[in-house]
Amino acid sequence: DWSSDVCSSDLEQQKLAHAKRDAKDKADAETLAAALGQVALSFTRKAGEAGALFGSVTSIDLAEALAKQGFNIERRKIHLADPIKVTGEYQVPVKLHKEVTVQIAVNVTGEEV
Repeated sequence: DWSSDVCSSDLEQQKLAHAKRDAKDKADAETLAAALGQVALSFTRKAGEAGALFGSVTSIDLAEALAKQGFNIERRKIHLADPIKVTGEYQVPVKLHKEVTVQIAVNVTGEEV
């Protein structure tokens, strides 16, 4: 049947185009991951005793800090389970592609009130 041959040909071409696009996206994500892996973000927040922050560091803060360093990363790609509410050093995962995740170093220091 002629129509099913045309449909399967179109479908194969769409699959091929999608695979090429996905491979390029993954390569771009791996390049970006290599650069992001070198990044360390630092935040200073007002903190009380025992390092408890007044406020927190959120994925929005991380996205804005990355943007200042020239990395335009969507906030939803930053996988911060909960806002950071205690001083310390953290490794925050950023999922750039379904197969590419990079850890970003985040250092939160306290400032006496």
